[in-house]
Amino acid sequence: MFWIAFVLFLIVSVLLTIVILIQEPKQSGLGDALGGGGGADFASLGGTAGGLHRTTIYLAIAWGVLALLLGLIPR
Repeated sequence: MFWIAFVLFLIVSVLLTIVILIQEPKQSGLGDALGGGGGADFASLGGTAGGLHRTTIYLAIAWGVLALLLGLIPR
């Protein structure tokens, strides 16, 4: 059981990294980070950006659950 969870954890880790890297940045730089811009509302994302955002959230939740599971399962 441990090794199945470990392999799933590795797969989810790679997928999460890829999905994060292919997303378009939502800010234009340090000015927006310090309050210099209006910024995009995350709830108003549509199309591909919204799908990638949702996928990132699901993969991050799966990653967290698998990390906890790996800590609880004896080898």
